[in-house]
Amino acid sequence: MVAEEARGKGVARAMCRDSLERAGERGFRAMQFNFVVSTNARAIALWQSLGFREIGRVPGGFHHPAHGFVDSLILFREL
Repeated sequence: MVAEEARGKGVARAMCRDSLERAGERGFRAMQFNFVVSTNARAIALWQSLGFREIGRVPGGFHHPAHGFVDSLILFREL
């Protein structure tokens, strides 16, 4: 998560790229995010732009304060 005042400044992209690089250096073969809220379009677009794809979905897995129960996604990327 990125602090509200830091959003839109490339912080999440930099953190994700760094984690991908470090995981690869340590011999990991893939990375997976187990809980991405389906209404978080900006986060989903970011992960997809970095090569992640949806491999699963938990129906109604998150209680959103404005939208009620929404799905949570499982995103995966090979390294």
